[in-house]
Amino acid sequence: LIDYLASIKFDVLQLLPLNDSGLDHSPYSALSSTALHPIYLSLHALPHQSRELKLELKTFKSLNASQKIPYLRVLNEKIRWLKKYFSEAKETIQSDPDFQTFLENNDWVQDYALFKVLKERNHNQSWKKWKEEEKNLSKTASRKLLQNYAERASFHITLQFLCHQQLKQVKLRAEEKQVFLMGDIPILVSPNSADVWQRQDFFDLDQTAGSPPNSFDPKGQIWNLPLYNWKALEEDHFEWWRKRMQSASKYYDIYRIDHIIGFFRIWATSIGEKPETGSFIPNDPALMEAQGRKLLKTLIGFTEMLPIGEDLGDPPPFINKCMEEYGIPGLKIFRYNRNWKTDQSFIPYAHYPPLTQCSVSTHDLETVQLWWENNPQDATAYAAFKKWTYSPKLSPKNQFEILWDNHHCGSLFHINLLQEYLALVPELTWEDPEEERINYPGTKSTRNWSYRYKEPLEVLLKNEKLKNLFEKLLQNV
Repeated sequence: LIDYLASIKFDVLQLLPLNDSGLDHSPYSALSSTALHPIYLSLHALPHQSRELKLELKTFKSLNASQKIPYLRVLNEKIRWLKKYFSEAKETIQSDPDFQTFLENNDWVQDYALFKVLKERNHNQSWKKWKEEEKNLSKTASRKLLQNYAERASFHITLQFLCHQQLKQVKLRAEEKQVFLMGDIPILVSPNSADVWQRQDFFDLDQTAGSPPNSFDPKGQIWNLPLYNWKALEEDHFEWWRKRMQSASKYYDIYRIDHIIGFFRIWATSIGEKPETGSFIPNDPALMEAQGRKLLKTLIGFTEMLPIGEDLGDPPPFINKCMEEYGIPGLKIFRYNRNWKTDQSFIPYAHYPPLTQCSVSTHDLETVQLWWENNPQDATAYAAFKKWTYSPKLSPKNQFEILWDNHHCGSLFHINLLQEYLALVPELTWEDPEEERINYPGTKSTRNWSYRYKEPLEVLLKNEKLKNLFEKLLQNV
């Protein structure tokens, strides 16, 4: 994909979070703020494989047959294979000097490995349901348990080393091809994560983050993710955040700050309550601004990566002002970029500020085609804005123009889901446009995070119509 992007003169590849989320298929519910997910290991590319293991990999092809990704089946099959691989290759892998360097440079990996072992021993239950002595381990007790479970912990440490090696290779290839990798830093972590287990004092476990009811989302949302104890984090000089950011900087040039508004204020609801009962923390605009400025200044100072803030919604004016001062681009989605406080007219593309990323959708939104069909009132208004004749179905010509406008607007960055381009080559997409959606925020469903392209990447990248489409979109850029 990196080679292809370079050939069509695209220079950013944006990724969803790659952190280990365990049995949860949402990449925003991480079990670790630093560990990578072994499900993304490219098995065929691992060194020191026996002939038997290589043959066994051929049986995995059946996992490609379903329309949706069978997440748990893929994960279980890969882990089963990796355990065999580990028993055969561990000594060779661990004798590599790079393995020792990895251990020295990643002091979190031992605690993470112990957490994974204890989670497995406790049938993957939340750490809150573990035995009392396992919930609050002292350093001495941790060391003893690591010795007791040395082999099992070693398996998880080795997987992290292999993930690191492969993603570093990807990064090197991207640098060679002059393609920037853009990672994703979810603002929060799972309450069941190694981070929360290890440093409970850094989190508020009595409340959950979410979003308040608003015109776009009348019911509001409960995310079931704990809030931060910013005071405790600051007393530790934000060391937890420093490690998290520096870990990401090994792989990415740019990073998306998920829900950047949450650094200024977060909608907090007591556990078990509905979103409308919540409130913002802090609740005073002056405190919000002071907190956000301090946290963002600290965060962006930890690495050389360029931040881009996901600032969708209706942020108070001081948030965009602060982002502009700190050089953090915000996000512009044409369907929401309107004069909401006056006549609700769409803002002309030429007026998009340079310090922004322009996208036609995100992983949390409908694709453009679906948005058009599901929101006739908005689509009619947009057609009038563009001086088109409104039609209930978005024509390929108009869909192309939406992407063209995106790539020719005032924003510095133009980044879109691949399926937004594939929609213009119908044979490369699912017949039902609903199947092209990645996530429905605020819902629990097997449809979320199980999206699969209709054709494998190897087929997509050989398609001449798609390549011609990209060439046309980038004319005069």
